[in-house]
Amino acid sequence: MSLRSHILHSIRSRGWLLLFSTCVILINSRTLGAEGQGEIAWVQLGILLVTGFSGFIAGGAVVYLQQSIPLRSTILPGHIWLLISSVLASLLGVSTGFLPAAYAYDIALLGWLQGIVVFHSQLLLGAQAVVWHNRLQVMQTGLLVTGMVVAYFGWGWQSIDAFLAALLISLACTTVVSTWKLRSLPHIDRAVPTSRVWTLLWKHGSASQSGALLQMLTNRTNFSLLAQQGMGGAAAAGVYSVAFYGLEAIWVAARGLAPVLHTRTAHTSDRQKRIEQTRAFLSLALVITTSLLVVAALIPDDLYTWVFGFGGIQPLIWCLGPAAIAGCKASILAHHLSGIGQHRWNAWTSGLGLIVLIVSASLLIPLHGTVGAALAASLAAIVQTGGLVAGWCQAEKAKAWDLWPQKGDWNIIRRRSGEVE
Repeated sequence: MSLRSHILHSIRSRGWLLLFSTCVILINSRTLGAEGQGEIAWVQLGILLVTGFSGFIAGGAVVYLQQSIPLRSTILPGHIWLLISSVLASLLGVSTGFLPAAYAYDIALLGWLQGIVVFHSQLLLGAQAVVWHNRLQVMQTGLLVTGMVVAYFGWGWQSIDAFLAALLISLACTTVVSTWKLRSLPHIDRAVPTSRVWTLLWKHGSASQSGALLQMLTNRTNFSLLAQQGMGGAAAAGVYSVAFYGLEAIWVAARGLAPVLHTRTAHTSDRQKRIEQTRAFLSLALVITTSLLVVAALIPDDLYTWVFGFGGIQPLIWCLGPAAIAGCKASILAHHLSGIGQHRWNAWTSGLGLIVLIVSASLLIPLHGTVGAALAASLAAIVQTGGLVAGWCQAEKAKAWDLWPQKGDWNIIRRRSGEVE
């Protein structure tokens, strides 16, 4: 399958994912209000925390390690760790007050299933099955929307529990499909000691996933901070979550391109070719991201109020604007660094971003509420992206201006390759 086809399929899949995700937010906002949306965002933070811990063994490191060990040899260790991390992460989050105690069991179960889907998707990505990696994400979100429509409007069951039930069914179905698809993985043609598999998974997984976990916390810790101490509590978290999900929608191109770049970088030994690929991907991602940001920022708050049932969203979009541009660039650079095994830069810069977020948000949220949270998020994103640029330059022995768009970039996007679906 050509590089261009992979890119178009990934962006198209992200478009469907954006559509379904928007439906989820709209349905919850209109039926459960800002407070209900805030509670759901807090629970979803817990699910992401579980999957973050899961990735230390059952995560994206398998894409890089497919060069060293057979993908099938990672399946058993990955699933053992998925069970362990679902329990440990949910207990840690609840015991520290970071997560809502009332939903501890839901977070553990749903996080476990989500972790399985993510793990299986990464295995398929390691086998260069980019199309199926994308399909699983779209499938899960599409099933969630279907379940919500049936529960909310078919049965009249409009509550957080109804959302969690729909999410459970969607994750369970996607888990079954992803497990079935694993049959296409290459069969093991060489024996690898189990101890070596565990060692390699932990060595590379802990390095790569530390960055991913810290990045997730940088992006979403504001949900917990607002729910606990912000002006308006869960309702404030609900308003902020809608704006932040809008920010994630603006990242549709960067997040669609990043996995394609990741797998191509992992399979490209020529340094100059890697730099050219990343510059081309970054240029395309920034053009689309900037265009979407301008559109979102120009929509009046009255229209946001009419759509979602509550206002205060447009000012947050403006404050999150720097985070939109910085986050787009960070996503591309982080996947490039992961593809060449330089995971430590992702971890260090995400950790720095989290520190900046916690300090600035703790100061700004009590004074400015959701606006303070948005400003803190943008500041953290700018600091993190600056660190990733420095890390990329050092890892590739390049200069920052090597990322500046050049005339031949679009030819790289159009180039055909021999990748398989």
